[in-house]
Amino acid sequence: MSSSADLPTALRDPQPRNVQLLLDSRLPARMAWVGGDGQPYVAAMWFRWTGTELEMSTFQGAKKLEDLRDGVSVEVLIDTDVFPYRSVKMAGPITLEEHDGITQSYQQSATRYLGEEAGREWCTSLEGATQVLIRLTPTTASSSDMSSAPFLSESAGTH
Repeated sequence: MSSSADLPTALRDPQPRNVQLLLDSRLPARMAWVGGDGQPYVAAMWFRWTGTELEMSTFQGAKKLEDLRDGVSVEVLIDTDVFPYRSVKMAGPITLEEHDGITQSYQQSATRYLGEEAGREWCTSLEGATQVLIRLTPTTASSSDMSSAPFLSESAGTH
């Protein structure tokens, strides 16, 4: 496992407030990769930021697993859909880890996205499922925060 010092600048501690808000949010991560057929693919996924890796879980048999292997590079975007837009983007190689049952990462994500009780109930309803944990180790990252764009503050003062 890498340390925070090994991360791209946009993800190092202390993280910009914009990046912290996005990594703590209930927005989905949009993971993109190139399939074996050469076509681009994107999937919205729940995620958990560990401080050095982005973890996403998928279910055994998911179509994306036909393309994803240890060492494959993916890109992930976590962004808002309301102006002024904010985003954090990261890319790098992944590792895959098969789990009997629901991963701890998925359980924690379910609680963050759905709330304590609903998250627990959702995970209980998936009993017997096999998951694959996707760990992204970011080698590049960037962030954007349109709320600090100069034209926004200029127009706010003229009305």
